[in-house]
Amino acid sequence: MVNPLRLASRSLAGKFLILAGIFMTVPVILYGQFEAADAERQAFLLRSLQVQGRLAAQGLEPVLNRVGGRAPLDAAKALAGLATEQVHIKLLLRPAGRADAFFLVATSPPLDAGMLDGERQHLDETGVLSHLDESCAGDHPLAIRYAAQGGREELLTSLSPVHATAGCWVILSSYATDDLAGSSLARPFSNAPEVRLAMAFYGLMAVLIAMAVIGTLVDLRAFGRLAKGIRQDGSASDKSFAAVTAVPELLPVAREFDRMVATLDASARALREAAEDNAHAFKAPLAAITQSLEPLRHGAAAEPRAAGALDIIEKALGRLGNLINAARRLDESAADLIKAKLRRLDVAALAQQMAEAYDRIHAPQNLRITARTSGPCAVAATEDSLETVIENLLDNALSFSPAGGTVRIGVRAIGRTVQLAVEDDGPGVPPAQLAGIFRRNVSLRPRHGDNDDGTNHFGIGLAVVRRTAELLGGSVTAENLPGAGLRVTVSLPAA
Repeated sequence: MVNPLRLASRSLAGKFLILAGIFMTVPVILYGQFEAADAERQAFLLRSLQVQGRLAAQGLEPVLNRVGGRAPLDAAKALAGLATEQVHIKLLLRPAGRADAFFLVATSPPLDAGMLDGERQHLDETGVLSHLDESCAGDHPLAIRYAAQGGREELLTSLSPVHATAGCWVILSSYATDDLAGSSLARPFSNAPEVRLAMAFYGLMAVLIAMAVIGTLVDLRAFGRLAKGIRQDGSASDKSFAAVTAVPELLPVAREFDRMVATLDASARALREAAEDNAHAFKAPLAAITQSLEPLRHGAAAEPRAAGALDIIEKALGRLGNLINAARRLDESAADLIKAKLRRLDVAALAQQMAEAYDRIHAPQNLRITARTSGPCAVAATEDSLETVIENLLDNALSFSPAGGTVRIGVRAIGRTVQLAVEDDGPGVPPAQLAGIFRRNVSLRPRHGDNDDGTNHFGIGLAVVRRTAELLGGSVTAENLPGAGLRVTVSLPAA
């Protein structure tokens, strides 16, 4: 079973998903930490501003505690000296014995007498006056965004009460939001310019990394599609890996792939030419030897030993000729398969058909051939290549099966693999020799009679099976069955 962690550590897509997870997690963690730090900074700043409000209240307290009708006028004069360009102060009074009304007595900077009632009404409409009752019971720190008359944005930062004979005085200090302190306290942390700039750079970095990874994945998928097309079509003359590469760093790899494909094409041509040249080169001296034996046979008719030697030579020449033809077919089939145009074929249906045909042919010899399939099992191959594989497996199994034996073909799909297995009732193969039965010119077939000299068996069949399976992207294995018999299994990629 594939380990998900190991697959993710090796897969480019897996690394990209992990990287994407980190990119989404890190900003959340950092944003939370920075937001908490900003909240602490704003709380400290707000406390500082509230302390300033209390100091203003303490400065006004002697004036506010005076008895008499001049107390509001004296307070308004004292208030004018406390305000700055950044700090605005409003003085409100809830007269003694009144629990439901506050009066705006003075502001700094000062407002005309006609504007005081409008400003008080504006404070009421914006909900500021609703906090004043609580403020008279004790300090009530706050940070309220407040739109003053005239459109000026302010931040109310304190409500400082002073209890006097005249009633409850409330000193309300505010800061303009265009001031650095006011802006910092009024806006959300996410709206800070430095935060937005950092998010923009982080987003740009994430986009660039995503483009790099996605571009690489797109190129690799294009490589895969092109490689599959070359394998199935059997020709690469009009296709190029370099032409489908968009990432410059992958261009050297693409060029090496193109050279590899060209080398395979050249190897297929060289293999076919070598097979033809070797066969022609061997057949000429074999023909000369065969012709030279004819006069010798007439002269050796009276010599039994000479006649026997000539028979042995003729049989050896016949076997040598068959070996040359078999080797030529093996090399030519490999060369043809390298450049063959593959298509989607059902191995199960083909195995069923061939099993029925072989069963009819070998019924007189008291041999049975059966097929067992689990439904359609498609692979990318040529019909000739699959027929060659099944034919050689059946011939090999039948040659070892005793009279009354059964050869069984099984086809099944396991995940993305199709397995074709052929079993016989023969003697099997010594375990030490199992690994070598797929090599060329290796034959462990016993002789069944005096007339069987082995000239029809050259150890080529299973070698053809192995080479064909490997050229189709598969593999072949062999194992002894419990008791007696051999199972040869060909595994091919499912289409």
